[in-house]
Amino acid sequence: MVPDPNNQLRQAREAMSSRLYPGTPMGRDELSALVRDWITAQDPKGRLSAFDSNHLGKLERGLVRRPSALVRAALCSILGGSERDLGLVSAKDRERVSQALSGLVKTDSKALAAIADVLASVRRLEDATSAGEVVSTIEAQRSMVEKLARNSQGPVRAEAVGLLSELEQYLGWLSIPLGLWTDSQRHLDRAQSLALQVDDAERLSLALSFAAYWSLRKDDLRSAESLNEAAGRDHRVNIGLRTYNEFQRAEVLAKDGLKTEALQSLSHADELMDRLPDDPDELPSSGYWYVPSFFHGQRAFVLHALGENKEAARIAREAIRSMPESWREAEWAGRRKKLAELDS
Repeated sequence: MVPDPNNQLRQAREAMSSRLYPGTPMGRDELSALVRDWITAQDPKGRLSAFDSNHLGKLERGLVRRPSALVRAALCSILGGSERDLGLVSAKDRERVSQALSGLVKTDSKALAAIADVLASVRRLEDATSAGEVVSTIEAQRSMVEKLARNSQGPVRAEAVGLLSELEQYLGWLSIPLGLWTDSQRHLDRAQSLALQVDDAERLSLALSFAAYWSLRKDDLRSAESLNEAAGRDHRVNIGLRTYNEFQRAEVLAKDGLKTEALQSLSHADELMDRLPDDPDELPSSGYWYVPSFFHGQRAFVLHALGENKEAARIAREAIRSMPESWREAEWAGRRKKLAELDS
């Protein structure tokens, strides 16, 4: 059977003016080069991408309907459309989710995986754009997963509620740069409750750690300490998140004036960082940013809280230099950039 071409993607490309030859549509070679550059800028190790006009041609002809999360995010960012706009959601996935939402069939793992897949690319897109650019997409996903969870049974219900917890946690994170602090707290509280319901250790720790971050930003050290301690309680959690929690603990202790304890925690965080996998793809999709360049920035926050401003600024500059290019302009990198200028 001849696959249906992805005319949405082709039309989006042709609607974009060429940067090399103004006044003409963007060609496949030019768009694939931009995709390669975008992916390399996102990669923690700056690895080159093999994406080329041949790959793009397969997407436009419908031979490949669902490329990797990075390719999808790159195309969405460059062409200025959602995955649905660009025809990057497979017809089978759309039908599976649609049937589950309508109650015609029970929610299955594949329907949930289709939504989790979109979430992975949206996270990458946020790095290159802003919270405001992606929040409506995540709100729509949250609404869908609410319905899918109600239409699920048995083990699949635990998957659905866990994914719903992750979406609530992400909305809590996105609400902070938007200045919606009350909304952020409400999302993070619900994320914790949902993860507890289904004993999802990973997502519970994630929600608790971001609630601790919320409290840190509000200078509520008592709450930050309690939430951070709770986030680190379950050792079923992946090594990347455990490392983040330990750096966070060091910052809380430092802000509380407990220098000796903060330094001990910082040393433990360094030990955990040494155990991180060499390939970030081995970590969960929600933790692709748990890499050394990110954690060096966390170390700078701890040093700043300890009053070592000159060293904190130096470490922050090093962290920014070693980050993927696109991360340097991300909203969440703003605190690191301010710290880098402390001694200027």
